[in-house]
Amino acid sequence: MTCAVGPRAHPDGGVPTSNMGSVTVSARGCHALSCITAAVALALSTLALGLGPTSTAQAATVAEPTPNLSVRLSALSPTVLKKGADITVSGAVTNRNDFDWDNVQAYLVIPRSPFTSRAQVDDAKTNSSSYTGERVVEIDSFDNVGDLAPGKTLPFTVKVTYEQLGITGADGVYPVGIQILATGPDGLRSNNAVARATTFIPLLHDPPKAQIPTSVAWPFLMPTYRQADGTYADAQALIDAINPGGRLRNMLGLARSTPTDTGTVVIDPALLTAANDLARGRRIDAGIKLSDGDKLGAESFVNELAALARRDRCWVVPYDRPDLLALSRNEDLDAPLRDAVEAATSDALDKFDISCRTVSWPQADSATKEVAQEARGPGDQPLIVAESNLTGWDRRDGSLVKFGTAAGPVPLLVDDALDDSVPGEDSVVTLRQRIVSESALAVLQRAIDPKSSADAIAVVNPDWNPGTTWEEGLLGAAFDVPWVDAAGLDSLLTRPIGQFDGAIEVDKDVKSIGRPQLLAATDLDKTAGLVAAILLDDNAVQATASQDVAQGVSGRWRSTGSTGLASLRGARQRAAKPLSKITIEGPPRVTLSSDTGSFPLTITNGTDHRLRTGVRIDSSNRSLTIPNVEPVTIEADERRTLTVKVDVGGQSGASVTATLITDENRAFGKPAEFNVQSSAVGAVIWAGFAIAGLLVAVAVVRRIIKKRRSAASDG
Repeated sequence: MTCAVGPRAHPDGGVPTSNMGSVTVSARGCHALSCITAAVALALSTLALGLGPTSTAQAATVAEPTPNLSVRLSALSPTVLKKGADITVSGAVTNRNDFDWDNVQAYLVIPRSPFTSRAQVDDAKTNSSSYTGERVVEIDSFDNVGDLAPGKTLPFTVKVTYEQLGITGADGVYPVGIQILATGPDGLRSNNAVARATTFIPLLHDPPKAQIPTSVAWPFLMPTYRQADGTYADAQALIDAINPGGRLRNMLGLARSTPTDTGTVVIDPALLTAANDLARGRRIDAGIKLSDGDKLGAESFVNELAALARRDRCWVVPYDRPDLLALSRNEDLDAPLRDAVEAATSDALDKFDISCRTVSWPQADSATKEVAQEARGPGDQPLIVAESNLTGWDRRDGSLVKFGTAAGPVPLLVDDALDDSVPGEDSVVTLRQRIVSESALAVLQRAIDPKSSADAIAVVNPDWNPGTTWEEGLLGAAFDVPWVDAAGLDSLLTRPIGQFDGAIEVDKDVKSIGRPQLLAATDLDKTAGLVAAILLDDNAVQATASQDVAQGVSGRWRSTGSTGLASLRGARQRAAKPLSKITIEGPPRVTLSSDTGSFPLTITNGTDHRLRTGVRIDSSNRSLTIPNVEPVTIEADERRTLTVKVDVGGQSGASVTATLITDENRAFGKPAEFNVQSSAVGAVIWAGFAIAGLLVAVAVVRRIIKKRRSAASDG
């Protein structure tokens, strides 16, 4: 015997269909006495909850406090609804207000009829009046949670029988959720929910034999960056995220708990590099002290993530997720910067011994046709794109589609979450229900459209923290559903995928990182390339610089460009530091005893690495030619003196500049400047002076003799 007492809620989940001051009693075969008792109980409850006419009048004159509570669902059974099956929902509600909420109650909400297409779900989310469903208020169908103090969390469990659901039982996906009612600090209790959480539950009476391709993408992206001094901006926050109980470690644990080949990890190699640095105590500000446990936690995170990537294969985004829109808008700077990003990416994968398919992932709403074309690579590199970037895409096309570009087709993975923007915190149970519900909607669509490629691929929110309280196997249950065909993303790419003939567009006002940022990254790249051309045994310098270049063009700098520029300038100073330790010296003056001769040049290698360098010699006298010095190898901490031959060719002299150069004739360092002159030229000049003097003397003598002869003849 069942008594249904009280009003059923409106489809908006807020205002009941019956008068708030009345009580509705439905005696479904129950005894009159029990129904009367229930009615009286509900009447008293109504008065206590402030739902009567008097409270409504008071609420009209007193401003209601703004609720700030959050609801997280931790369990929902069954995973798939069946006729006659009762529903149990568990979770917790947290009070984020600075005042108490009293007499907190949790109610289940579900509509009478299900959704049968994604279009209906999207329309309902836009028009919430047809979305939330009806609140189940029968006795024993809700949970009296208690009083909730500020900052506190209380659990709830709501059990509702199948009969109490009041649903039609038709095939489809039912939104099901929890609404929280409570009394505020003013003593008033509104019938409007102060907090909500919603997920979905499918019901299919006769599952088809043809299964729906289903997969999960697990993103592990870099949450921080290296500062101007080379240390991580918030090393403590990163270590907290990757240690047990941290956000990234929790997501890793959840991904590892799922069956093999049910999903794919999407890794930013910058995260692996950073975690490895922390494990070894590198690039950490002096004010942060990491314990041995912190370092061990970072090391185990790297090892476990790499192991998962090997187990299920992986996709890799370019190092630190560059701003692809900015690169496409600056074609003159694009190629060398992409080369640096690719070098940083491949170096990291080699270091951690993992092999992944490269995938481009533009920042939200920043994909364009040009971005897709540049991201294509050899043709098998997918582009992850938000549904909002696409015009003309439909779920029937599938989450994986081909998009034509001038360079050929590029695979697109469309990120379009069923539960995007629904109330409540994301949790493991909501992810599970999203997967099974999206696959159920794909079943229904394929039933009426045999050419449909609808599937169920869930791209997990990179910022999500699944927590630690989920049960082992909770998410894995999504892949036990009869109509689900679980597979990794690589596997799905080997199957035929549909053609997307729409457009990839962004708003013309969408901002990317600025050109000054790209120019600074280019300057760093050139400096790093120069150092790499000189130092023979320091690949780490080039690898670090490539990482810094990649970080410099990351999309993270869209709103903090000044910080990005400071980081790049600091990286350039670090990259150029070895150049200041390589010097060349010449004599202050060189005097040759003849037209030909030689002079010394001394090169000092003050670095800890072997280097290779040549010398270019330029003269102020264009008629004076001095050949360059062929490149030589100089050991670490060594001084090498080279002898340079010169032929002045009858010239009096000239000023000379000696500059260090790479094999490719790129100059670096401070040049040595000095003068070269020939002593043979000076002797010729003095000989000329002597001859001139002799001629003058002869002339004087002849003049004296001439005068004497003239005087004698006169006498």
